[in-house]
Amino acid sequence: MKSTLRTALSVTCLVFVLSLAAAAQAPCTEKGSIRSVTKARSGNFETVTFLFNGNKLPDKIDVSDETPPITNYGGDNLHMKGKAFKGVHMSLVSWTCKIRENFSAATTTIRDIKNTEQFEGYVSYVIGYARKSKYVGKTTSTAGKNAKIVIKFRR
Repeated sequence: MKSTLRTALSVTCLVFVLSLAAAAQAPCTEKGSIRSVTKARSGNFETVTFLFNGNKLPDKIDVSDETPPITNYGGDNLHMKGKAFKGVHMSLVSWTCKIRENFSAATTTIRDIKNTEQFEGYVSYVIGYARKSKYVGKTTSTAGKNAKIVIKFRR
């Protein structure tokens, strides 16, 4: 009887943990979640764009200088490429989904982009780039179907 109860409890716990993991891997479709993060280049600029589901931006958006070593939530060193780093930190964001990332564009200034944290309404990315003088700034837009944050660098 004890072993049957123990087995049933173990199986139930395993199913619960796996269902949470599967839910975290679903694409982001909820309003306010980050739909995608993309790297692009156009003319003399290179950009990282955070596209949101719906036309509302997070309540708190902070873009700040970061210093190596760049670590993730667990404290692991991410070994990022670049001489300068910008952190993009967003609070009050739907975070229980898989953010689509497309970093395939060939860029010379933007060297690396990594998700450093995605937990309890907080999402953070760090962008590694060539030199501090290349950073142009941040723009936001809520026009149209989806809101976006664009981090811009000079080529």
